Amino acid sequence: MDMTYIWLILASMLGGMLQVVLGFGYAVLAMVFFPLFLSDVPASATVCCLASFVCSISIFIQFWRAARPRAMLWPLIAFFIIMPLSNLLAIRLPQQGMELALGFFLIALGLYYLLGAQNLRLRVTPATGLVAGSVSGLFSGLFAVSAPPIALYCLSVLDDKDAYMGTTQFFFVVTNLYAAAVRTVNGLVTRQVLLWTLLSALGICAGVLLGRLIYRRVQLNAMKNWVYIFVTAMGVWTVISYFL
Repeated sequence: MDMTYIWLILASMLGGMLQVVLGFGYAVLAMVFFPLFLSDVPASATVCCLASFVCSISIFIQFWRAARPRAMLWPLIAFFIIMPLSNLLAIRLPQQGMELALGFFLIALGLYYLLGAQNLRLRVTPATGLVAGSVSGLFSGLFAVSAPPIALYCLSVLDDKDAYMGTTQFFFVVTNLYAAAVRTVNGLVTRQVLLWTLLSALGICAGVLLGRLIYRRVQLNAMKNWVYIFVTAMGVWTVISYFL
């Protein structure tokens, strides 16, 4: 078997487990690994987008009763406007520049959480919803990583764990479906991408099952710290490799 297939399954399994435990993380982890063994960043982002839909809907089914879709109105409006524009930008940007930008994004993301983003709280207004949705749409179009700003927004809006989980997964289901449609129109969904997505989905199913087993046992703060230390390190490695 092609080693690419094995890496896809393993990375997706780990990402699916992470998404069950934290409510997000599959796309972040996938975009750390996928560009290392797939053809380019747009192809990696497309596979990540399609696989993220599978991951989110499998978790949303468990928490749909607690979801609060109305809390996502303003972020969704902004996402729908910004995401297609940033995806067109991603197609036109030089691939080497995209890899460098992804490296810096991963560094910023990891440091942001390591330095205490979990202690920040946003004021819940239409303006903050539009900003969160815009940043999410920008990152989704460029790298298929839309979760961090939305996770922070939901933590500010919601104070119930199940409501947080259900609402974030609702947002990801809707936006990943929309983003998949945009990428299809832009010609990014090919037979090869669909094959990679199918293999990723197999890994996700295994990861979701494992995540359920450890959901109530894992110490979330410790897990978050290790995950974002790793993401930061991978970002540094991506930037360094660009100049080698």
